[in-house]
Amino acid sequence: MRPYLSICAALAVAVRVDAQQSDVRADSTSHQRIQRGWERSGVPALNFDADEGFGIGAAAELYNYGVGVRPYRFTIQPLVLFTSKGRRDMTLFFDAPTLLPQEWRVSAFVGSERQLAEPYYGVGNETVHDQNAERAPNSYYYRFGRARVRATADFQHRIGTSSAARVLFGVGFARSTIDLTPFDSGTTLLANELGGRTPAPERANYVRAGLLWDTRDREISPHNGTWAEVLLQRVTKRVGATEGFTRWTTTARKYVPVTARLTFAQRIIAQGIQGVAPFDELSTIQSSFKQGEGLGGSSSIRGIPKDRYIGKALLLSNSELRWRAVDFSLLGRGSFLALSGFVDAGRVWQDHFRIENAFSDLHASYGGGVRVGIGPSFIVATDVGHSSESTASVYIGLGWMY
Repeated sequence: MRPYLSICAALAVAVRVDAQQSDVRADSTSHQRIQRGWERSGVPALNFDADEGFGIGAAAELYNYGVGVRPYRFTIQPLVLFTSKGRRDMTLFFDAPTLLPQEWRVSAFVGSERQLAEPYYGVGNETVHDQNAERAPNSYYYRFGRARVRATADFQHRIGTSSAARVLFGVGFARSTIDLTPFDSGTTLLANELGGRTPAPERANYVRAGLLWDTRDREISPHNGTWAEVLLQRVTKRVGATEGFTRWTTTARKYVPVTARLTFAQRIIAQGIQGVAPFDELSTIQSSFKQGEGLGGSSSIRGIPKDRYIGKALLLSNSELRWRAVDFSLLGRGSFLALSGFVDAGRVWQDHFRIENAFSDLHASYGGGVRVGIGPSFIVATDVGHSSESTASVYIGLGWMY
C-alpha cells in the first residue's frame, strides 16, 4: 500500500493583550495561573501531504477570562486553511461556559469546508486499498470532491444542584455537494459504485439531545476525573434534511493521576446510525464539543489514513500516557512541555453495531506526541502515528485529542 504522507511545520505565536494575571495556584497538579482579560494565540502553518499538496493557513484562539470562571468566560477560534490541490476551509468556533443567563453554556460552529480530494475507500471494516487502481489516469481513484457549509449550536445546563450532570439540546444545518471525479481525472471508486450518477445536493439538518457527566479537575489538560456523554441526533425532513436518520453516540473519557505529573487518559466511543444516511455522513463521529472523523486520522486512529474505514456503526478506543515533563515561562506566561505515548484501535460495521465481534478485526496504531502549552489554554500539539498502513503519519494541531 502506498504510505500516507503528511508533513507539517508550525510556528507558535502567542500575544497577550490586556491580560492581568493573579492568584497563582498552589496545587502542583494544576500548573496554571488564573487570568483576567483577553488572551490571543495562534499558529501559522505550512503543510504538505501527497493528496492535498502544499498548504498555508492559520489557526487562532482568542480567550476572555474572568475571576471565578473556569476554564474561561468564552473563546473564539477561527481557522483558515488553503492548499494547492483545492482545500478551502474557513471556519469559526465559539464556546461560552457561563456567558448566558442562568449558567447556560453555548457552543457554536459555522464554516465553509471544501475538499476536492476527500478520502473514500468504500463502506465496511474490510475495504481494500489497491495501489494499482490509483495509476494514471485514475490517480484519485480513492477520492471524491465535497463542498460543505455547516452551522451548529448547542446549549447545556446543569441538572438540579449537581455540578457534574448536564443536559444538552442542539440544532444544526449542513449542506453538501459532491464531485465524483476530482480534477476530472479518470474514474473513482465512488463513481463506479454510483454508476457515474452525481448525487443531488444533500442537507443533513438535525436536532439533538444528550446527557453529560463531567467531573474533570479542569477542562484543558485534565489530570483527574471523568467526562462521559450520551447523544441522540435526529436528522429529519421536518427541519429541512434531504433524508432521515438517527445517530446515537456514547463516549466515556477517564483521566487517572498516576503521579503528580503523569496522567493515564482513556477514551471509548461507540456509535450507530439507523435509517438512510448519505455516505459522507458515515465518517462523522458525534461529540458535544467538536465533532471528529474516522476511523483513521488525527481525531480517531492516528497512523491510519483519514476516513480509511467508515460504516453505520463504529467502536473506537484511545489510550494515552501523558507526562508533564517541565514547566517554564514563555512570553511572560506560565507554559509547559508534555510528552505522550498512545495506542489507538477500532473497527466499523457496514450496517449496525454487533457486540459479539466488537473486539475482533480491530485496526490499530501506536505512537507518541509532544505538547507545548502557552498560558492557561493554548496548546500546540504534534503526534506521530505508526500502523500497518503507514510508517509515520505526522499530525500538527492544537490541544489534546480528548
